[in-house]
This record gives sequence, structure tokens and C-alpha cells, in this order.
Amino acid sequence: MKQKTVTAFLLSLTFLLFVSTENSFAQKKYPDWAKGIVWYQIFPERFANGDPSNDPTAEEVFVNQKRIPEGWQITKWTSNWFEQSTWEKKSGNHGHGNFTSRRYGGDIQGIINKLDYLKELGVGAIYLNPMFEAVSMHKYDGSSYHHIDHTFGSDPVGDKKLMTSETPDDPSTWKLTSADKLFFQLVKEVHARGMYIIIDGVFNHTGEQFWAFQDVVKKQQQSRYKDWYKIKSYDDPKTEKNEFDYKGWWGTKSLPEFNRSETDLFPEVKKYIFDATKKWMDPNGDGNPEDGIDGWRLDVANEVPIGFWRDWNAEVKSLNPQAIILGELWQISKEYISENGVFDGLMNYNFAYAVCDLFINKEKKISVSEFIQKLEEIDKAYPEENLFLLQNLMDSHDVDRLASMIINPDRQYDRDNNGQNPNYSPRKPSADEYNLQKLIAAFQLTYRGAPMIYYGDEAGMWGADDPHDRKPMVWQELSYDDEVIDASSGFKTGFGTYKVDVNNDLLDFYKKMTNVHNTSKALRYGDVKFVLQNNEKNIFAFTRTFENEKLLILFNLNEKEQKFSFEIKTPQLFDLLSKEKIETNNNPFSVVLSGKSFSIYKVK
Repeated sequence: MKQKTVTAFLLSLTFLLFVSTENSFAQKKYPDWAKGIVWYQIFPERFANGDPSNDPTAEEVFVNQKRIPEGWQITKWTSNWFEQSTWEKKSGNHGHGNFTSRRYGGDIQGIINKLDYLKELGVGAIYLNPMFEAVSMHKYDGSSYHHIDHTFGSDPVGDKKLMTSETPDDPSTWKLTSADKLFFQLVKEVHARGMYIIIDGVFNHTGEQFWAFQDVVKKQQQSRYKDWYKIKSYDDPKTEKNEFDYKGWWGTKSLPEFNRSETDLFPEVKKYIFDATKKWMDPNGDGNPEDGIDGWRLDVANEVPIGFWRDWNAEVKSLNPQAIILGELWQISKEYISENGVFDGLMNYNFAYAVCDLFINKEKKISVSEFIQKLEEIDKAYPEENLFLLQNLMDSHDVDRLASMIINPDRQYDRDNNGQNPNYSPRKPSADEYNLQKLIAAFQLTYRGAPMIYYGDEAGMWGADDPHDRKPMVWQELSYDDEVIDASSGFKTGFGTYKVDVNNDLLDFYKKMTNVHNTSKALRYGDVKFVLQNNEKNIFAFTRTFENEKLLILFNLNEKEQKFSFEIKTPQLFDLLSKEKIETNNNPFSVVLSGKSFSIYKVK
């Protein structure tokens, strides 16, 4: 009897501990800091050059190619985007090849120098495109996962030498490079400003210069890393032909794919990724993640086995329960984001699809009710907690810029957005087109979710799809050459000479709207309810409510002024934009909005 009592007591205690642990995990399952936060996406090589001494050399840029273009050098930050430099003219290449071979020198010091700009803009969290050691300007062709690219640090030569002293798959031999140290300084500076930072995880494929792949290239089937990749055939030294072949991502040989099963990555690859993950999330290994990054954005997430993501998710959350995991998923993806999913949120391209269809399209424009239906499809797909973590973006490094989308309506999102489309115009937006960008930004910053700004959109930058969406950031203190677009640009229309500078009116608008967003709990955490929709008038209104705060938000997408009528009874409305009070005395009320405009009212 006594033994049974003790056993029962221990079982009860175990159950209570389990429940306590489960409840604790449930409370920390979603990162509260990321709900409704304003994101800012940075493409590091094109954001700011804070240290010209670390600019890459021609030998580094063209390490995978047989020859270096004669006279290659860093491209002037403020030069005309479409102007070919001397080396580009001599190379004989035109268009995309030259653009991707350019380097402008953006680096970590440049980001640190501009953190106060981001803080003033109202940014709460930064997402950095790949920072790890890589050959390309975009860094999606990683050469390592445990080092920041040496051209982003303060001692490129010393960093390269230090890396050769390590055993890459043995973390006990890893050392901190100058670039690693500067990156952690960036993390510290970001946190000191009350902001957060995440980085890109590219765990599906590597670049040709990745240390394990280079070992396979040199040692072939004798390499200890031969099972890290999907090798199709090895070279036969008895023949002149090189028979070495492997699977590249989508057939791209410069991006060899990691080996995997249907459910997981190859075990040794997985271990290396886990070791690298620990380095960036808990640099000194003391169990306190405050000196590490705050989460990850995951490249081509649906192409990596979900079993790997489940284990990696558990690893990340064990290092920092409040870390955020965001997947690059272009479609609604219930498998990845659910009660038992592997990600907290995603880059919400479905939000962008809907907004483009209503706000931008003309001939293919959808109705207001169809627009709301598309948004509700997103709402129904994911748990409510996750909806506040979705990165509500309009553009990114993978599509044409928002301003250029507005110039070129009636296309499927991320389609026909470059010089191959004879009707695509790469010109500078007009004042009316910038005003439409304001209207879109206003919806981004008032609808549920975490709005994300692609670097430079707030300053008025424009550009077609890659590589034109990756122009150097426009800064107030710099003087830029005019952008000249003619037949040599690769486009068939939009020709002209356009002034390149900061659009201060647009920038001020973004600052105003992020301030409204950041100072309202209803906009960050509140639920959404559409209270008016009229297809004929092309108007809609919705409320955002959290605790005792309620906002009424109106959008008129019509060219002409429209009247809004509501049965909502309240003694007073306060216009958050004009700061005017409207006494309603608990009666139904009406308001007239000018064409292509919006209003935000606080309901008392």
C-alpha cells in the first residue's frame, strides 16, 4: 500500500511538472515581441558602404569563372544604374550578367551607421538577406554557415587566413573573425535601440565554394563529405572529360543541393547546421540568448524536408523560446503554420497578391468584396496567434519594387516584370503613382499582421525585377547621377532621364504612419472586422479593436470623393491624422472622403 502511494504521488508530481512545462511552452510558443511589429528588409551589399577598405576584389568576385573582366572595380554608389562602366563595356556582356557582377561595397558597418535612421523611421525589427560567407552579391550561394562574409567585416585578409586554420565541421576549432565580431556588435547595437534582428537561413543548397563541396570537387569519391550532396557521377581521371556531376538547385550547378531523405537532411549536414545555429543564437554558449540574433527567415522553406524543420524548430526554441521562425512560402501553407506547424509565420505574399489586385490593377481589378474574401482566406488558414506574425510585405529582393508595380498594373504578381516584357516600364513614378503607394502603405500599416518595408521603398526607390530591385540605397547626404533609360537598358519603353534622390514627402508619410501603427495597441494586437464594403463605390472600412481601444479605418479607392455612412454609435470620433474631434452624440454618422484617400478614427 505504501509503495502504491509513493508511486501515485510521483506520477501526480510528474504530471504536474509536465502540465507546468506544457503551459510554459504554450505561453512562449509565439514571440510576443513580433506581433504587429514593423519589419525592414535589408539587402546588405546594397544598403550602405560604411567601410570601403573591405570592398571585395576582382579575384574574389570571379573565383568561379575562368576570367576576370579587364579593369573590373567597385561600382560607384551614386552612379547612373543603367550606365555601363569601362570594364562592363569591355566584357562584351550586357544586361543581367553585368549587373550581377557589380559590387557596391555595402557592409555591416554601413548598417550600424544607419540604425538611427531605421529607428526614426519606426522600424522595430530588421530582416537581413544572407550574411554568411559567399561569392555572390546576394549571398544565397553560401561558402560557410558559421562565418559572416569576410567582405562585410574590418579585416578581410585576416579573416580568410583565420578560416583556413579551422576544421569546418568541428565547432571546437571555430574562431571569431572580424566580420563575426562586427556582426555581433551590430546585434548589440540593434538591441540597445529596442529593436530586433533576424537573418536568412539558406539550408537547401550551398555555393560551389562551400568548404564541404570543395572537398568533394578535389577528392571526389575519397572525400569524407561526398554524402553531403547528391552526386550523380565522379570524374574518371583516365579520361580528358570531367564526368563529375551533381544535382544543383533547379538545375543551377552553381547551387549544389544538400543530400536528404524524404523526411530529413543528411545527418552530418543537419549537425553542422545545428552547430552554426547555436553560434548565431547564443554566441558565448552561456544559455542567455540576448547577445544573439532574434530569429530566422528561411529560404525556399518548402524545398527542405519538413522533418528537418521540426527538429530545427525545437533546437531554435530551446536556445531562445521567443525567437521567431519565418518561412519563405509563396502560397497559403497550412502544413507549415498550424497548431503543430514548424514556423511562426511567413513572408505573406498572399497579402501582396490581394492588395495588387485591388489597389493597383485597372483592367484586371477585383472588387472590394473579392479583396476581403482573399484576406479572409488567409485568416482562415492559420491560427489567430500566427496572423499577427505574418510579414505583410508588398515587395522584396525577388520581385519588382512596389513603385514599379504601380506603374505596371494588370500583371500576375512576379510575372512579366523585366525587360523581356516589351510593355514593362522601368521609369520613375509620377506624383499620382507615389500617392497610390502611400495609400497601399497605409493599408499595410493598419491591417492585421507585421508590415514589412523593403529597403528604400520609403525613400521612393523604383525598379523592375532582379537585378533592378537591388539598386544601391538612396541616402539624403549623397548626390546621385540621373538615371538614364534608353534602348541600351534592355527595356522597350519608359525612356527618359530621371532625377534620383530621396522622396522626402513619401519618407515623411511612412514615418507618420509607422508612428500611428507603433503607438496603437489596436493596430499591433487588435482583431479585424470589416464594417463596410461597397463594390460600386470602391470603398471599404474596418475596425481594429484591442481591449478598450477601437479604431475605425476608411479607404476610398475611387477617383472621386465618396460618402461613408455608419450605424456605429459613439459620442465622439478622433481623427488620428488631422487630430480633429468629431462629436456624434451617439447618433449614426457620415463622413466624406476625397478620391484615393483614407482616414483613421479613434472611437471613444
